[in-house]
Amino acid sequence: MDTKDEWEAYLDSFMKAYNDLPDLPTLLQPIAPLVFQYKINDRPEMDYWQSIEEDKMSWGMGDYNGPDVPKIIHKTSFETIKKVNSGETNPIEATMAGTYDVEGDPTKLMACAPLLPLNAKAHAKAIQK
Repeated sequence: MDTKDEWEAYLDSFMKAYNDLPDLPTLLQPIAPLVFQYKINDRPEMDYWQSIEEDKMSWGMGDYNGPDVPKIIHKTSFETIKKVNSGETNPIEATMAGTYDVEGDPTKLMACAPLLPLNAKAHAKAIQK
């Protein structure tokens, strides 16, 4: 996953796998609508966003330009975001270590904590394909 095409293909599989998880809609309802904007400081061409809706997530490359909803901006390196998506690194721990920076409504952010364990599940399904 070192090229933009490989990263896009991975993110597409990752989001499809996320949306296929049976417990996802019940976790999304209390936090929707919300957008996570990921800013990859050492590889800006890899920036992407996730839109959390009531029953699914959508995503896209670059900067989010959809409907005006609350946004949480995640800033980190490419290696760190790959580890966060795989579940190898917890973004809360990475924030405490200074390798992950999050800006936005802390209440909305904390409401997203139940989604963290799903990263590893979605990643495992995404890389099987």
